[in-house]
Amino acid sequence: MATGKDPRTISVAGPDKGLYSSFWTARTCGMLHRSNISGERMVAPVSSKRQKALALAAIAAAYRRDPASSAPKGARLRAAIAGLISAGELADGARLPGERDLCAALDISLGTVQKALDLLVRDGDLVREHGRGTFVRRHRQEMQALWHYRFIDPATGERLPVYARLVDRDLVPADAETARHLGADARGFVRVRRLIDIGGQFDCWSEMDLPASRFRRLLSLKASRLERVNLKQLLGDEFGAPTVSISQTARLVRPPAPVAASLGLKGAAHCLRLQIVAFDRAGVPISFQKIFVPPNACDLELSETAQLRKEALAA
Repeated sequence: MATGKDPRTISVAGPDKGLYSSFWTARTCGMLHRSNISGERMVAPVSSKRQKALALAAIAAAYRRDPASSAPKGARLRAAIAGLISAGELADGARLPGERDLCAALDISLGTVQKALDLLVRDGDLVREHGRGTFVRRHRQEMQALWHYRFIDPATGERLPVYARLVDRDLVPADAETARHLGADARGFVRVRRLIDIGGQFDCWSEMDLPASRFRRLLSLKASRLERVNLKQLLGDEFGAPTVSISQTARLVRPPAPVAASLGLKGAAHCLRLQIVAFDRAGVPISFQKIFVPPNACDLELSETAQLRKEALAA
């Protein structure tokens, strides 16, 4: 079938419509893409109604991908949609099916669907527009210069994409643990909390404390500046304080209740806690960070940290 260049078309796999896979990508220009076994492609017009139907099929397929999963239905739906967004199968600006359509297709309650979508809105994956519906958030940017979040997808062997969302930032007094690692600061400490999306498969919680006497300006930077980079790289670029060495420890712990709730952990669940102290050229500690990693099926790559620090310092 001949292909046209009309942007209001969809790219559809193959001459045999029975071979279509469940992988769909909704484009903001009104296009949908899917691939078949042979990888062949053709173009056909698509209506808005058809576009939503295809998105619903993709979400349903992702939701049912692991039928033996013991995770709650809401967590599975949240992970399915986040995974499709991370993989580009639901692209920037794509409109999601209606909540009741999701209920009917997935056989789950309206409250469960609403809770999953609320969490995705909170995470920055989705936006709601009154009277119009729920959409994939536009211009979501992958985090760069990764040091501590190099997780390997067990299915592909590739690093998973990483996205950060700023939860909050505050000026706080030093607690005993922060003071032990960073020393005293009469102006207090800037605390930056972020939720780190690991390829739509799970989230990590990051909490970083920095001396306010050096880094108070972090409180006034645009939120977007804190969402697309390694914060240690930002300290070098914005404050002339590159990290040249780190001290890092790891322990299995029960996370604080607010962290457990943000990561969807219940009961006596444990997670991996990384504690990282970063030092500048003079050997002065400049940040103290805690990262909470929930149970997951991914390997965490650690071997390149030193080389990454060298590259960041040379940049």
